Amino acid sequence: MRSHHLWLTATTLTIVAIGSAGADEAAEKRSAPVAKLAARESSASLSTAAGTPNGVAADREAAAPAAGGPAARPATDPAIELSAPRTYQFKLVVRVEAPKEAACKNVVVVAPIPMDWYEQKVRLLSRKYTEGGKYREQVKRGQCATMKFQVPRIEAGESASVELLYEITRWRMEFTLPGETLDFSKGPPADIRDQYARQPPGLEMKHPKIVSLAAELEKQHVADGPWEMVKGFWQWTRDNVDFENGDFRGALFALEQHCGDCEEMSALFVSMCRLSGVVARSVWVEGHNYPEFYLLDAHGKGHWIPAQVLGPAWFGEMAEYRPILQKGDAFFDPFKRKYVRYTPQTARADGNSAEPKLTVEHLVLADSDINGPTYENSK
Repeated sequence: MRSHHLWLTATTLTIVAIGSAGADEAAEKRSAPVAKLAARESSASLSTAAGTPNGVAADREAAAPAAGGPAARPATDPAIELSAPRTYQFKLVVRVEAPKEAACKNVVVVAPIPMDWYEQKVRLLSRKYTEGGKYREQVKRGQCATMKFQVPRIEAGESASVELLYEITRWRMEFTLPGETLDFSKGPPADIRDQYARQPPGLEMKHPKIVSLAAELEKQHVADGPWEMVKGFWQWTRDNVDFENGDFRGALFALEQHCGDCEEMSALFVSMCRLSGVVARSVWVEGHNYPEFYLLDAHGKGHWIPAQVLGPAWFGEMAEYRPILQKGDAFFDPFKRKYVRYTPQTARADGNSAEPKLTVEHLVLADSDINGPTYENSK
């Protein structure tokens, strides 16, 4: 999965290793084919503490917790062992530009931002945005966090922007309960029920070929319990789908063509889980995707359990350190008024004005490589 396939508009990613030999060369290789983050001056000034009322507001907001921050951080799951934390900085720059020929009026931008999870802690270090703009955040518990930026007018050839700097800590996670003690849940947790109200894009769960494969594998493993059944889905996907990068083509493509990238493999795995009564979803990190499934312990408590369908053979554990940007497979796009596969990252202007151009840039500042494992599966 190429980095920009995660989103509806151009996204660039740079990973900078600080204090390591050959850091520039390593960062260049890790970010290819994605362009390096270009340091560009906004044609409209960013808010700062000294000066305008907007600048004061921006600094006050920066002092608050990040979306889903410490005050709202999920309680630690005692069945998940967290270890080997890595802390780094993550910069998110959102820039919206008016064309040279005409101004844009009443511009609205929405984009995903990182939030807290069991395995991820997010702290906002600073927030700056173009003077005159309005900024706010929304957290959809159990799914994602988004920013909304509104600008009354952007003159022709000018731009407005938001710059967010976070400190992110991610942990290695391992599920510690015996698999044979787990059971099916009666349905999804309340905070993701809307994800189950419709068939997500690319999860072709009504197609006879996917239905047939899920039923066949379920029959082989269900007697051993849901843990072993889900592991059967995971193993079949790893053994029968070869890695081939490209645009998202869906679960059916992976089944029929026996190839795909992390998105197709996760979509197929999640589809088979859901068809067999196991709650499952995709986890989206910067430039990668892996699934989680949900089972109950002997006390009826639910647990989200990770699996890596592309890369190291991790089942019930995950050592992925890139920032989590969303969890789920269907998100409502307020501009298109429909559900889409990814958290919307898009811009809109007043219907009587020019269409704005949106660019989102991600910069990871780390003292070690957090770009994740190789895409090659260990068969």
